[in-house]
Amino acid sequence: MNFKMTLGQCALASVLFGCASTPVMNATEREKYLAQFVGQSSSYIQSHLDLAKLGYQNATAPFVQQNTLSYTVIRTISIPIPMAQNPALGAGAGTAVPIPTQSYDASLQCEIRFQLQNQIATAVQLSGRIC
Repeated sequence: MNFKMTLGQCALASVLFGCASTPVMNATEREKYLAQFVGQSSSYIQSHLDLAKLGYQNATAPFVQQNTLSYTVIRTISIPIPMAQNPALGAGAGTAVPIPTQSYDASLQCEIRFQLQNQIATAVQLSGRIC
């Protein structure tokens, strides 16, 4: 009984966490990719930064202030809703019944900020749950 419960919990955890979404790049690769823009002009960053390569979509247009270039980005993930695979249907119990996969989408937000000095990036900072 204990083994079945543990196995079930592991299966549920893998569905919820493992299958929801995998980032295009891991955190180290993301940081390395963004670090290459330090030392570049804000116009270069705006024309060469590939958010799709990072697994993001631009939520708003880049926001440029005197000392900051900011991107608000999102990553949409699909989180599966666990459902029984063989529901008991009276006489048909035990027969596999196809059930459409159900999930809900969530858009997670991140902010990428390049610190600027004379319109040249001196540092990059990430904030948000998906960064």
